Amino acid sequence: MYDRMYQDSVLVHTRSKVALRLKFEVCKELRGHMELLPEMGYIQAQSSFSVQLKFLPRHSLPKDAGKYFDEESRVLEAPMTIRVTDQIKPVEFTVHAVVTTSDLELVPSELDFGYCTIHEAVRAPVRLCNHSLLPQEFGFVGLPKFVDIQPNDGFGTILPLETLELDVIFQPLKAKAKEYRFELICKSVINRCFKLTCRAVGVHPPLELSHYQIKFAATALYDMSVATLYVINSHLSMNSLTHSVPRIGSEDTCPVGPTSFEFLLPPDSPITISPSVGTVLPGKRCLVKVAFQPVLPSELIHEQVLQILRKALESKPARKDTATQRKDLRKQSVSTVRLQNRDGLSRASASDGLELQKQDLTSSSEEYQVAQAALARTFQGKFDKFVVPCVIASGDIQDRKGAEPLSFSPHNTLYLELWCPAVAPPIVVTSNKGKTTCNFGDVAVGHCGIKKVSIQNTCPEDLAVDFSVLNPNGPFVLLNPISRLPAGKTQVLKISFSPRESMVAQETLDIITKRGTLSLTLLGVGVASMITCSIEGDVLNMGYVIARESVSASFKLQNNSSLPIKFSMRLDSLSGTRSKDQQQLPQFLAASPAQRTEIVGTQNHSGQSVFSVVPVEGVMDPGVAQDFTVTFSPDHESLYFSDRLQVVLFEKKVSHQILLKGAAREHMMFVEGGDPLDVPVESLTVIPSSDLERREETEELKPILVTLDYLQLDTDTPAPPATRELQVGCIRTTQLSPKKMVEFSLDNVATLQHHGFTVEPSKGSVERGQTKTISISWMPPDDFDPDHPLMVSALLQLRGDVKETYKVFFVAQVVTGL
Repeated sequence: MYDRMYQDSVLVHTRSKVALRLKFEVCKELRGHMELLPEMGYIQAQSSFSVQLKFLPRHSLPKDAGKYFDEESRVLEAPMTIRVTDQIKPVEFTVHAVVTTSDLELVPSELDFGYCTIHEAVRAPVRLCNHSLLPQEFGFVGLPKFVDIQPNDGFGTILPLETLELDVIFQPLKAKAKEYRFELICKSVINRCFKLTCRAVGVHPPLELSHYQIKFAATALYDMSVATLYVINSHLSMNSLTHSVPRIGSEDTCPVGPTSFEFLLPPDSPITISPSVGTVLPGKRCLVKVAFQPVLPSELIHEQVLQILRKALESKPARKDTATQRKDLRKQSVSTVRLQNRDGLSRASASDGLELQKQDLTSSSEEYQVAQAALARTFQGKFDKFVVPCVIASGDIQDRKGAEPLSFSPHNTLYLELWCPAVAPPIVVTSNKGKTTCNFGDVAVGHCGIKKVSIQNTCPEDLAVDFSVLNPNGPFVLLNPISRLPAGKTQVLKISFSPRESMVAQETLDIITKRGTLSLTLLGVGVASMITCSIEGDVLNMGYVIARESVSASFKLQNNSSLPIKFSMRLDSLSGTRSKDQQQLPQFLAASPAQRTEIVGTQNHSGQSVFSVVPVEGVMDPGVAQDFTVTFSPDHESLYFSDRLQVVLFEKKVSHQILLKGAAREHMMFVEGGDPLDVPVESLTVIPSSDLERREETEELKPILVTLDYLQLDTDTPAPPATRELQVGCIRTTQLSPKKMVEFSLDNVATLQHHGFTVEPSKGSVERGQTKTISISWMPPDDFDPDHPLMVSALLQLRGDVKETYKVFFVAQVVTGL
């Protein structure tokens, strides 16, 4: 090395029997770099003499040595001469040396760390180059407290012509936000010093973080790890004499007041920070949650989907050419056609590939979810490190004008370092192509749908399993929770969906283990069984029919829901609970006589149901209307045939209740109207036919009571007359009868008119299947006594296949209005 002293000994031997004088000479070109001591000496007979060779190469050696030094190889060949007295030929020898520099170089020679907060350290790379052909030991000495050099704290040995990468780490002192200018000294083992000039600006931001580094635990794909930290505003005073105040270098102190922050997340990162923007008041702190949820890149999933689609396309057999070839084609023509077919198939496959590229794949598509599950099972793990900047601005974020941003300083920036290891999920779904979404689809309200989900433990150890709590009032229920899942084993979970109302339900079932959490998304739609009936008022009146004949009426039920509906028709008269209902008091004893609320009325004496309906059960498809036919078949005369028809869906829910009513007569005429004079419950005793004939021969008068209440108003305007109606009808029948109509007449009309009654019409005829209304009105005559109700009777005669006479009692009274 240059400027270093190297010494060696040169031994001179003689075989002479006399002492000799020796003179040592160095060539004149190297006399400033090399020296032989002593320059003259005596060697005894048959003895040895030691000469000291000193070599101190200086930087002028290449120029001084001339031809003895090769600048490229740095090899020095220096000739030395020993002159012996009385000896003509001198003794020559050559000194060989490789001369090299001792320079170490720091690149760059100046470092600018820029703006650095007191809560962080800035690393700057430096290269240390050894230009020497010899290894050198080095070390950075006298480092200030705010500087660190790695590796090995800045000490080490550098090999010949080697370049070492060093990191200079600068962290401002906590209490000194100022401008820094300093030099770092690197010393070599030969005490040479090499300087590295550095400068930086220390920044004390007005906010600080409780943690500047977060190391997440190993998190499974599509699982989530959450960590918390605080953004703290400890700036309460601008007195720089008592404590360190926030400032940038030597600039003015930051004002005391609300200070806003914003975390700037890198794009497409698996990190979520909430809140990412906020304001912290002096002396307060803001809780911030940092969530890490590793996911697979969408581009990787798209590539996997395209590969799956291509494999599916290649597995399909090629389409055969349907065109028939003529038998007389030559072989050359046949081969030409085959070549054309091959070209067509290749063009088709190419176009199909282009179509695959153009497909719009979304995360909700089945292909996307299948590819995602396949990649998750083969995931090998990944480690990412993110540095999230948090910019700071003075003022409240709510005080900004419109969309105008606050003045964030690029120097007042905090940095949050996140270590994010991602691993393969410990539990995977093996059923339904690995999809973690369990969709029950449409389920009728009041019914239950069950899905099975198979989960597998992919870890080499057994896992204890816990489940998140589903909504106890919700429609989803886990039927068979497990507590342990052995390594490599598969377990089937049963989940039910039982909607109680029309709803769109979604819940998340978390399968929790110590290695991670698998989230199952439960979806379902509760569909109400919406049935509409064509009968208005839910009452189907079959009218009058001749006893032992039947009449039919039809109605429709429309399925307005999106599900097929199973239905069944039930009559209360055939219900198993009817015998229990008959043990209670009849309605005419338990309530007002005017209330005829008996559901199941008179029934046939034969034991057969008086009402029947077809079809009795079936399934209605969505949007389809089903026709139903109700048949009324009485076997005796009665005015109180009734029953209730219930439309039961899925053998559980009663959708509609239709009241069936009908009346039967032995003859073709009937009269309706008037006040009730009997009860809707008939005796179970059957009247003998002989008694019926005797009653017909005596022509028994049947009473009809018509009550008219005239409302007397307290005004000068006369009140309208009191009105009532009677219906005279002729029943349509299949029996042969000479009479095609029913004639009716009311006698004593003059007497009725004298007492203020008006009857229109008083006589007439009714065709089969028709009814005619007899309108009755009453105005009090001048001689009417309000304290005594008026009662007048008249005979109403009907002539059809037989003659019937009704005695109609007209009772009129005056009531006072409020």
